[in-house]
Amino acid sequence: MNSKSIKVSSDGYVLLLSLQPRYAELIFNETKKVELRRIRPRVDRGDFLLIYVSSPDKVLLGSCEVEEVVQNSPDNLWKLVNKKSGLKKGEFLEYFDGVSTGYAILIQNVQKFNQPIKLSRLKQEWDGFHPPQSYRYLTIEEVDSIGIMAEHDLTNISMRLQPRSKQVELNIYQMSSSK
Repeated sequence: MNSKSIKVSSDGYVLLLSLQPRYAELIFNETKKVELRRIRPRVDRGDFLLIYVSSPDKVLLGSCEVEEVVQNSPDNLWKLVNKKSGLKKGEFLEYFDGVSTGYAILIQNVQKFNQPIKLSRLKQEWDGFHPPQSYRYLTIEEVDSIGIMAEHDLTNISMRLQPRSKQVELNIYQMSSSK
């Protein structure tokens, strides 16, 4: 049996989201005030989202804070967030097609980094970095590293992941089958 250790923070999450340029632009010009998801990420009020803009931009552009996460049927969710979604009703319903529950992450405190980070630099300075297809959770060390690269004070974000004494180390055992 192999053991793999990961650290899980008990005091908040930072999510690295990958967004298409169109939606990222709407967030940073504060037209889009909600990020929609078919599956609920582990974020709550006060957690942070870092926004990576996918091709052709390929840049880690900034951050925002989670104001609230709303769960509802797609029809009811549309009634609640349509003016904040950046989508037309047809696009919205197409995105949620086939699911009975959708999630809206209401965002606030949107900030562009002082120095956006291009993918080439992320790969050069962050060993093994690959942009997420949808999203991934970040560690305190990764957030601190991003802050240095972006020349942006992310203390308020990394502090959300602390105190380090509250971190729990989980051992995940991989079962090997023998025949």
